Amino acid sequence: MPDLLLEFFSEEIPARMQARAAEDLKKLVTDRLVAAGLTYDGAKAFATPRRLALAVAGIPVRQPDVKTRRRARASVRPSRRLWDFSKALA
Repeated sequence: MPDLLLEFFSEEIPARMQARAAEDLKKLVTDRLVAAGLTYDGAKAFATPRRLALAVAGIPVRQPDVKTRRRARASVRPSRRLWDFSKALA
């Protein structure tokens, strides 16, 4: 399984706030991975005075297939329903 490494140059963030920012980055990224249906083996955040980094190990190569069903509103003109349906797919 592949790994993901994110690194941000963060010169504008004060050095005393970097550790908290790294943990916040870890929480935000891992929460979004779980919300997208992706599992991971582990995540570790790193902080230096000018950089934030996050290493996520064990991300699957492919996201599982998801089936969704969408229905258009019945009270709208057919052309409007098609427009709304096409916007929902984009």
